[in-house]
Amino acid sequence: MTPALCSTLPIECIYELLQAETRRRLGVTQYKQPHVMLQKGLELIEEIFPGYQQELAQAGALDIDLLSDIIVYDWDKEWLPGHSSGTRSLAASRHLYETVLRKFVLRISNLKVQTSAAVNGLAYNAEEQRVTGVHLKSGQMLDADLVVDASGRHSDVSKWLEQLGHKPPSTMTVEAGLQYTYRMYEMPEDPDRQWSIAVCIDNPEYNRTAVMVPIETNKWQLNLAGYKGHHCPTDEEGFLQFAKDMPSPTIYEAIRHAKPLSDISAYRNTGNFRRLFEKAPPPDGLCVIGDAVCCFNPIHGQGMTVGLMGSQLLAKCIGEQLKGSAGSERQHQLAALNGLPAKFHSQLGRLVDYPWTVSVGPDAQKPDAVMNMPQTEANVFSVLLTKYFVALQQARFDDLYLMKKVTKVGHMLAPPTVLFGPDVVGRLLWYVLRSKLKFGPSKEIAHGTTAVGPAAAATATSNGFRN
Repeated sequence: MTPALCSTLPIECIYELLQAETRRRLGVTQYKQPHVMLQKGLELIEEIFPGYQQELAQAGALDIDLLSDIIVYDWDKEWLPGHSSGTRSLAASRHLYETVLRKFVLRISNLKVQTSAAVNGLAYNAEEQRVTGVHLKSGQMLDADLVVDASGRHSDVSKWLEQLGHKPPSTMTVEAGLQYTYRMYEMPEDPDRQWSIAVCIDNPEYNRTAVMVPIETNKWQLNLAGYKGHHCPTDEEGFLQFAKDMPSPTIYEAIRHAKPLSDISAYRNTGNFRRLFEKAPPPDGLCVIGDAVCCFNPIHGQGMTVGLMGSQLLAKCIGEQLKGSAGSERQHQLAALNGLPAKFHSQLGRLVDYPWTVSVGPDAQKPDAVMNMPQTEANVFSVLLTKYFVALQQARFDDLYLMKKVTKVGHMLAPPTVLFGPDVVGRLLWYVLRSKLKFGPSKEIAHGTTAVGPAAAATATSNGFRN
């Protein structure tokens, strides 16, 4: 909820459950895993809290360009740092993202935060069919005109709705058995390294992925991910061997002499899950956002940004509902909120459709994927989209224009429809034709910005970080 909106409302309360020693929110199960905020997400936070990016950078976050500061190995090709994309991010730990954001939130004058307050049910007026507050495990009941559930993947909202006699939403799940294996390293100093982020994917098999991200205080976060049957071991020897066996040696060469700063740990809660509130909205007085509505395989890096887009949408919908009721009595403002959940969740469903398709498309193709999809949800469209995007993912390595287009859409700076424009389709067809006729890459790529095959990747490896 934005500060501007809060200023027009009575005191808002955020109730959250924190681990006292780390202040880690228990609803964020992947808290210590690498997080990269998409540029769209950073822009949204900056819009809500001007100065956030500056304070984040001052706290140690690293400014990176998502083309010139990244090395990507995929489809037996390697994208080397060089071209600037204009698409940027600030690399930091989840802890730093939230620590800085919390400071801005707590500056809102009419907002209170109560920690260690676990909600175990909803208060409900059956006559008005409206949620009127929450019950805490302590036995306390808190009245509210609007309850917003942002408690994450493991929200009990469906159970609470059933307890009220309200039909819970149907769900969709796609679980492909992905496991993250994580370790933190001290980043060795070397001014020759030209990349900030390293990514390696073993396409076309797409069984193993490695991602290394720099964070504050000169550290690296490394995730070695594998789908079912290809999980990375959690012992020292097995972990290093998994990195060494990736099709590009970049990450292995970077870590083999680096100092580990953490134990090796595994994280398996990576399935895609969605509650279809757009088809069965909650009763008046209750809205659900973030991972409590839809959570993605985190390998795609969409979660934080989609959650921010959802909160922005909720603020917009509340503002529209309350338009003209400023200064009115509480009962008039309450009446103005009638129908808010249905309106909000209808729009939220459309908002998450694309990132959901991006996430579940590849996962649904895994032979061991476990899926729970309603009969009315045909998956043919997802399969066709996956095939189209596979072609784009391959073509982007040979065409800087396509690389920039895919990067902007991936960071939600442009709608996915731009990837179906005549300029993109024409270049994609030209790539396919060149590939069939064995022509070389496009002219703008032919000057040392891509390398092909593991041997070329080895020659591109270096050990320094450019600040």
